[in-house]
Amino acid sequence: MGYKIIKQTDERIVLQDTGGIIDFIFGIVMASVGAGVMYLSWFNYQDTGEIVMSFVFLLLGSCFFFPMFKINRLVIDAVNKELTKTKSWFGITTNQEVVTNSSLSLLEMSGFTSGEVEAFFDNQKQVSHHYSLKFYSYPEWNLTMRGFSVMLDIALFIEQHFDTDLAVVVQHKRHKFSAKGLMNNHQETPLPNDSMVKETGFQQLTISAAKGGVIGQRIVAISIITWAVMTSVFLLYLSEMEGFTYIPFAAQQLIAFIFVSGLSYISINSSVSTRLKIDHGNLIVKTSLLGVRKYPLSDVIGVVNLAKITYLITRQGGVSLAYKIPTKYSYAIHCWLLPFLKK
Repeated sequence: MGYKIIKQTDERIVLQDTGGIIDFIFGIVMASVGAGVMYLSWFNYQDTGEIVMSFVFLLLGSCFFFPMFKINRLVIDAVNKELTKTKSWFGITTNQEVVTNSSLSLLEMSGFTSGEVEAFFDNQKQVSHHYSLKFYSYPEWNLTMRGFSVMLDIALFIEQHFDTDLAVVVQHKRHKFSAKGLMNNHQETPLPNDSMVKETGFQQLTISAAKGGVIGQRIVAISIITWAVMTSVFLLYLSEMEGFTYIPFAAQQLIAFIFVSGLSYISINSSVSTRLKIDHGNLIVKTSLLGVRKYPLSDVIGVVNLAKITYLITRQGGVSLAYKIPTKYSYAIHCWLLPFLKK
């Protein structure tokens, strides 16, 4: 659900509305009705041989397919300094709204979640994260984005080419989209230095999203690996006792090894805490066992909590640092990073 970028250049961004599950179901239902009406036209022609009424039914049935060919697009043009929102059918534009740079006073970014209640009672269900852009313009627009990266790309593009203020909404408070604005009421939040967020070296910060901190993460990982090893050993021993010969014993050992290795890698990778390190004018971000990224400090904007995910915002995109940690930690991480951004 929401808009996605289908084309992006230095001068233009084109977004298209992908619709939602309700739009998809509605389109399928309408198309099914249309197919039924068109079948009636064929049935009527076969039964009576009348062409006119059959043709009328055929045209009527084809109209039910129209919702499947509706396309909503938003074009952000940096050359003409305007935004154009269009609605088209079969490639023919039927409605168009244009906002010039002078009419756009503010672009507001926000994030929200859904499905938390269902996920609480059913572990198989996922919490959905949504992102929204609100254009304070005439006409006023509210656009739902598919992901954080899409929203950030648009915000950075408008910041670069348009004379418009940018804002981020965190806990129902609007913050200016700048390093200073991402602070809590422009006041520095001290680093808690507890098991969740702490300095672990010179110009290095470690973030652990687990309730038990780094130790808790490692205990969970060790427990999962131990369970995997014990389960594999038990199954191998049981198959030998029962005379299980359908699968060669060597193949059973290989399957057990792959199972234990895969689960061990996932467990160890999830137990690795996120680390931020300042090194020779760069911010090094380590979010997994093998994942390391490097960003020039000049490209780093700061840290913000949106849709219960803590993001590092850079001009090259966003990086997820932690999930579901209190907002005060996001402010603290940002304040820890702020002195290095000023250099």
